[in-house]
Formats: sequence, C-alpha cells, structure tokens
Amino acid sequence: MELVGFSCLRGVSSSFETDFGLWDVEDLAQKVQRIWDCLYDVTIGNLVRVVHVARSAMGAIIREVFFFPLSSVLTQVQCIRDYYRMDEALKNEEAFYRDFWNSEKPIDPNLELHQDIRDLFLVPRDHHIPIELKNGTSVTITCRIIETKQQEGKFYNFVQVPGLYTTISNNIGTTHPYLAAYVKAARKEGEISPARFFVVSANNFNFKPSNLDEAGFVLVQALQALKRDFGQIDHVVAHSLGTVFLANALTQIQEEAMLPRHVCLDRGPRSTWEASKRYLWGFGVVFYCFAKCGEWASDLEEDLTRFYEKWKEKTPSLLVTGVIDDHHFAGEANLCLGKKLDSIPGLDRAVFKPPRQVVNERAHHNLMPSQLRARYLVQESRYMEPLENLSSAIIRHSFKLVTQLELVGDEAVSA
Repeated sequence: MELVGFSCLRGVSSSFETDFGLWDVEDLAQKVQRIWDCLYDVTIGNLVRVVHVARSAMGAIIREVFFFPLSSVLTQVQCIRDYYRMDEALKNEEAFYRDFWNSEKPIDPNLELHQDIRDLFLVPRDHHIPIELKNGTSVTITCRIIETKQQEGKFYNFVQVPGLYTTISNNIGTTHPYLAAYVKAARKEGEISPARFFVVSANNFNFKPSNLDEAGFVLVQALQALKRDFGQIDHVVAHSLGTVFLANALTQIQEEAMLPRHVCLDRGPRSTWEASKRYLWGFGVVFYCFAKCGEWASDLEEDLTRFYEKWKEKTPSLLVTGVIDDHHFAGEANLCLGKKLDSIPGLDRAVFKPPRQVVNERAHHNLMPSQLRARYLVQESRYMEPLENLSSAIIRHSFKLVTQLELVGDEAVSA
C-alpha cells in the first residue's frame, strides 16, 4: 500500500509539473512577492517612514532646546535673544577670555596666578579635527589648545568637555582653575613640565548630531585623534551637560589604548528621566518621552556601569562630583547621589555643600572648581586632601602619575 501511495503521489507531482510547469510556479511566487512588496510599501512602509520623520522631528526639537541652544533656530530669533540677553552675555564672556590672554590688559586680581599663566603658557590656538560619521558624512570639530611654552619633556595632556553654554572662546572661568592648579603642582615638583590643555565643546561642532549616540561617537573620535596627534590623555574632565556626552562616549570606546588614565564627571545629571521629573511640578516627564523617542535620552549611571563592566580591571580612575544645592539637577537627579554607582569598585565621589554666604545657592552648579573646597564636603572623600580645592585634587591625581612616568619611564611603570 505504501508503494502504491508513493507512486500515486509521484504521479500527481509529475502531472502538476507537466500541466503547469515548474517555471510558472516560480513566476507566480515572484508576482505574489511583488504584490506584497507594493502593499508593504504603501501601508507598513509609509507608516515606518512617517514614524521616522516624527521621531527625527522630536529629536531635533529636544536637541536644539536642551543640548545645542546656542545654535538653535529658536534662539536665533532676535526677540528671544534680547529677552535673555544672550548676545550681550556671550560678547562679554568672549571679551573676558581675550583680555585674559592679552598681555597689554591688566591682570585680574580675582584670578589666581593670572600673570604666571600668561608667562608660562602660549596664546591658545585652534585645532581642527576631521571626522567621518558612520553614515559616511565628513564633519569637523574645533578644539582649543592651551600649551606651555616649555616643550621639552613628557607632556601632560588634559581634556575638558564643558557644559551647555560654553564655547572654546568663552571658557576661561572654567579652564583657569586647572591651569592655576597645574602651575602650582608643577612648581611643587621643582619645575614647569610641558603640558597641553584641550577644550572640546559640543558648541564647536560644525554640524548638529542627529542623536546622542552620534554626539558621543564624535567625542570618541576626537579623543582618538588627540591621542594620535599628541599622546596619551592623562585626564578628561566633563562638566554639566558635557558629562552626558562623555558618559555616552565612554560606552563606545572599543580599544584599550583609547582609555584615558583618569575621568571626572563634574555636576552632571543622574539620568534624563530623573532630571525631567524635577521640572514643571513633575510634568517635565513629557519632555523625557520626547527625548526618548528622539534618541536624546540618557542614563549616566547605566553608562558608567556598562563602561566598568566592559573594561573591569582596565577601567581608569573614575571621579563623580556634585553639589547638594544644584538647581539644575536637584535631589535624585544629581549623579553624585546615584545609588547604582555603588556597584563600581574604586569609583570616588566628592559631594559639596558650599555656604550660601559665598554665593547664591542657585549658582552652585556653575561655581569654578577652585571654589569647591575639601572643607565643604558633606562626607569624607579619599580623593581630596584637607586643604585642597577640587581643581587642585584633579590635577594632583593625574599629574603625579605623569611625573612618575617621566622619571622612571613607561616600560618600568607598566612592568
């Protein structure tokens, strides 16, 4: 019976191929596939494109309002700029920056070692870094280099990633404390060793990233270019919104050689979700939904945890700082208070509460790091010495290693 059934089945198959032809079946399948492709393109395909356009539009709005307001179309409207006095503020800050380096201008008594910095450092210069994005587009970012007149010896390389409204031309208030701290640390070692300070601001990209991952990718490529052109990066310090870019960039590092020796995230947000809850009586979460949909949401705790899990024992020293009275990232939105960071062995924290008499509490987020002193710590920190300020502690940790490398050589240290 089985043989008869099998013979009948073969007979039916042969008859089907004879009557209809195998080619006709394949042709029918192709026609059905073309019909399906057309239906898909008209229905699901169009829906996907609409979603993509909507997502990009939401992302662009979040990007321009919360990440790149200086170049936003919205803030280019003159009435808005006049209301916030943006033009006047930027011009004043840029003039202050130029006067800082102009030897014909008087020194500012409020800026420590102002004259010494002028004497020991060259006038800052711009450095252009060409970068190819993953989609093949070529872009350029411009960083500023402040380097010592002393050029002989092993260079100390310090990279600063500033916050929201900072450009490479108005940043002396945030950069000066590190220059002054370096001068003091170098003199303590007996001489001024060569050093370079790089300022890499997102406001000096010649394009607007389409999402946060692209912004982080550009920063990774910039760090790679700086290391290739100038040597090992000893310290990377990011402030405020710069911590969002840096945390994302750390997760995208693929090579051990790219790791900086030290990383500091100063006064950043815990996550977009936590920060959004602090605005508009909690209704700010609506902005989080837009940021998430537009691919501009971030979770710095998660980023740092992923970074540590990826590199384990090779992870550079990590410091997270913050101020209790942070009007941008208050309470649970403050990265330095994040509980997930407890899972990262060796991570240091420095949490400050400066007195309100010194300055308005709403300004604590933007205090110069030299104004955050060890005596303002709300808990003990192994990172800082009793009489130090934050900028001095940061420089001491990475500069001390550089001087050791210079004395005994890279091979001896690695051994």
